[in-house]
Amino acid sequence: MKKISFQGGMASGKTTLIKRIENRLRDKDIIFTYENPFPVVEKRKKLNIDIHTEEGFLANQRLFIENEIDRFNQLPDCKVIFDRGPEDIEFYTIHFPIANGVNWHIESDLEQELIKLRKCRSDLIIYLDASEETLRKRMLNDKNRSRNSFEQNMKLYQFEREWFSQFNTTFVNVDKRTPVEMEDWMIKFFKEHNFL
Repeated sequence: MKKISFQGGMASGKTTLIKRIENRLRDKDIIFTYENPFPVVEKRKKLNIDIHTEEGFLANQRLFIENEIDRFNQLPDCKVIFDRGPEDIEFYTIHFPIANGVNWHIESDLEQELIKLRKCRSDLIIYLDASEETLRKRMLNDKNRSRNSFEQNMKLYQFEREWFSQFNTTFVNVDKRTPVEMEDWMIKFFKEHNFL
């Protein structure tokens, strides 16, 4: 097992947890790679792409898929921890239209892009499972990050658990766990599964 990705709803604690783990495991041969949508979002703005039209959404997802494939393929052959992995881009690509009540032909229009993306897979997904109440509370208490797309993400959230269940996914309920408790739990989990 070399590639582990962390998934979960917005404000579930993915980035916080991964940064804590990275700090604790800095002497280990592990690459940590963080989700960074901003360069693609800026490119989208320059190209004046409207993701709420079918044509615009397809153009947007081509940019994101290409970026994710590049991120995956540029990784060295060592242990990797993703803050959101390639499976997340595929999930968003397929479920954004469904969550917004439109019937676009994503699977056929992006067939070649999705084939390439599906070659990029995590060996294990850790899904930080939280109630909507927990996510909303954490979002409101987080003064360090902008959560402008929170409501859009909540539309998608109802589909996430089923989607990630098809992969090698471990679901961890985080509703009542502190960052310290989650960090300790993850280190123990990594040792038990021979990742460390």
